[in-house]
Amino acid sequence: MKFNVFRIKLVVLTLFAGSAVLAFTFGRDLVGTTSASISGPPASRTSAPGEQNCTSCHNAATGAGQFTITAPASYTPGQTYQIQVRHVNADSTRKRWGFELTSLANSVMAGTFANIGASTKIISGSGRSYIEQTSAGTFQNQLGGATWTFNWTAPASNVGPVTFYAAGLQANNDGSESGDQTYTTNTVVQPPPTVIVRPHVFSDFDGDGKTDVGVYRGTDGMWYVNRSSNSQFSATPFGVATDKLTPADFDGDNKTDVAVWRSGPALTAGFYILQSTTSTIRFEQFGQTGDDPSVVGDWDGDGNADVAVYRDGAAGGGQSYFYYRGSLNNPSGNTTYVPWGTSGDRPLRGDFDGDSKLDAAVFRPGTQLWYINQSATSTLRVETWGVATDKFVLGDFDGDGKTDLSVYRNGVWYIKQSSNGSASYVTWGLSTDIPVTGDFDSDGKSDVGVYRSGVWYLRLSGTGTMSVQQFGIGTDTALAGLFTQ
Repeated sequence: MKFNVFRIKLVVLTLFAGSAVLAFTFGRDLVGTTSASISGPPASRTSAPGEQNCTSCHNAATGAGQFTITAPASYTPGQTYQIQVRHVNADSTRKRWGFELTSLANSVMAGTFANIGASTKIISGSGRSYIEQTSAGTFQNQLGGATWTFNWTAPASNVGPVTFYAAGLQANNDGSESGDQTYTTNTVVQPPPTVIVRPHVFSDFDGDGKTDVGVYRGTDGMWYVNRSSNSQFSATPFGVATDKLTPADFDGDNKTDVAVWRSGPALTAGFYILQSTTSTIRFEQFGQTGDDPSVVGDWDGDGNADVAVYRDGAAGGGQSYFYYRGSLNNPSGNTTYVPWGTSGDRPLRGDFDGDSKLDAAVFRPGTQLWYINQSATSTLRVETWGVATDKFVLGDFDGDGKTDLSVYRNGVWYIKQSSNGSASYVTWGLSTDIPVTGDFDSDGKSDVGVYRSGVWYLRLSGTGTMSVQQFGIGTDTALAGLFTQ
């Protein structure tokens, strides 16, 4: 009896010692436990730069399964997205599943994770956050695969491309590390697209950064454009003779859209826009009879032109207004109005402070003064330039991103450069010519030009040379001269 008791005690002690060793092993490296790291792997096992993966313990060769990450193609700063990690394997010996994932931009943690259910948890290590399976999320004895869904909130600002790195384990649930298959994958989420704002590239119908030579023919309602990117000719029927032409980039693809404004009562007047992205017509009710739609453009700085009109004040010096419907963060379609100018003032279309937003601005013929409400600072700017009979040919002639004070008078261009305040005078054209402006050579500066009986005479600022193009007939309207006021 004594011997038997001693033997029993010895066996018990041996088992206790063995369990102690096992417990130590689990505590030291949980990835070494059975069945896809039941409690979840330690941090830094995603195979991201500088990290290991599950093969540090589970060393079986990768099998015929699949391991994928589903994420958005691009992100908006601060927005939350659902991310999905998925295992697929038809092998019936795969009976338990695990993963670990992180998100990095230039090896720095980018964004934050949040659990949706009980199958995932969040851990941290070495300055990075990770999301991985829980014990419940190993889906014990589940065949065919496993899926985890969780939230990822993008960084508060644009940090460039974000890469999701993940390692996954397809385990056999045999109680050991052997035979468990490791998979790694990654996917890149691109930053938000860069908004290219080119407020002084008028009539760029092909999006190559150059103003295209183009005309509107009222007799047949056709827009004729010679695309600078490939010298291809296009003809688009749009609008009627009484419409006012308002081409601009309304859909934000850096291509000018064919567009008109049709006068009428307040409930029927509006813009008809042929969107270049979809080739579909969009109608926006806006304005009323008597309004001036020549002030269309990007008023909120998001890269999309906004529908806009200028409404002259009542006779006797009444208050005038700029009205626009901004496309940026305006789901309700609210209209913004800016009281600016008085009856008889001439509205001016330009970004005079270089913040990529149009400014409310007028020229007062009686005093020959420009009154500009600079959107960047909400401050008044008053300038003297030109006379009442001039044509206003606004553009960025010095390439500093700001609209210059510029007028056309009897064949001479008078330009006050915003970069240094100096004046320049360019003789180009005849008193009977139609002045046109735009960046015809894509050098970042507006060029002077005139339209004369179907012939375009352009002075290219990049080379100082003359370009002569035959396009249109004498009765056509030059599209690059539409915003001459």
